[in-house]
Amino acid sequence: MSTQSERLIMYLILRADLISDLKWPLGAVFTQIAHAATACIWTFKDDPEVKEYMGNMENMHKVTLKVKDEPELLEKAKKLADAGIQHKIWNEDGMAVCIAIKPQQRQKMKQFIGNLALYK
Repeated sequence: MSTQSERLIMYLILRADLISDLKWPLGAVFTQIAHAATACIWTFKDDPEVKEYMGNMENMHKVTLKVKDEPELLEKAKKLADAGIQHKIWNEDGMAVCIAIKPQQRQKMKQFIGNLALYK
């Protein structure tokens, strides 16, 4: 089991242009994040880290980060895949809208997400 300093975090990477350019309603965007997170957990449900993460639901930790648009999201997904970082890309209306990364330790993810801003 992970210690507090090794806390498992689910990182979600969302396209900023869904709101700024495509004018999606906030509720629709929130729903995409929920879809991505749920799909990721279900996809990797037998993974020991996912079981640990879900076994302590009251203390789950998620961080939502942003990328500019779909090409940047897909570029990030490729880098994650190339590094063997398990994740789920959520598609809606024929386009990639969000990445949910299987719960990981922060230190392991720094090099992949350290340059991304928090989605505020």
